[in-house]
Amino acid sequence: MTVERLTKSAGLREGVYADLRRRILLCELLPGQTLDIGELSVEYGTSRTPVRDALHRLAHDDLVEILPRSQCRVAPVTLQDLIDLLNLREATGPMACRLAAQAAPAELARLADETELGYGGAHDSSSVLSASHLFHCTVARLSGNKRLHTITENLFEELERILRLCSARPLEPGEPLDDHRRLIEALQDRDGKRAADIELRHIRKAREVIIRLALDSGVFAGERLHA
Repeated sequence: MTVERLTKSAGLREGVYADLRRRILLCELLPGQTLDIGELSVEYGTSRTPVRDALHRLAHDDLVEILPRSQCRVAPVTLQDLIDLLNLREATGPMACRLAAQAAPAELARLADETELGYGGAHDSSSVLSASHLFHCTVARLSGNKRLHTITENLFEELERILRLCSARPLEPGEPLDDHRRLIEALQDRDGKRAADIELRHIRKAREVIIRLALDSGVFAGERLHA
């Protein structure tokens, strides 16, 4: 196989993977939904191989389940999945803030400007979630720890997916923005401990809201809460 064909093949696999992942996280493909390799191959205009490879990668991401007889489905989401994500958030968020207190002043000034701009245009739950996602992932990037940044990105994508499934109530921009302003002030003061403490309180407050929304939604009816 030529280099050109190899590159094209790799591009197809990456494109199918990225689009299926996007559709799952945006709840266009719902938990438990069957994924037919043949149908997806026709939809994407490819052979079955790029689709099969993409589904196996998504299984590694815990977003797809590979079943017997070459069957696949979107992985179910459980209440324990939500608790695990929130526990991970509580562990990684304060660490990112503590490290980000050493970021360059210009980067922190840019974070402050982008935060005000992002929330200024946020008028519904989706845009507020996007602004919050961007803020926390930027803080994780400013930590200088690439793995921590990747974990934070993936964590927020999965949390947003669960909130979409639960049809979360609209969020007001002021709810997270006030905490984020205090956090930025601590970061600009180079006070990593204060920044971490602010973030931990912010996460625990959000945790209570998210769990209540999840339980009230009925999506996890019959499951026991092991927080």
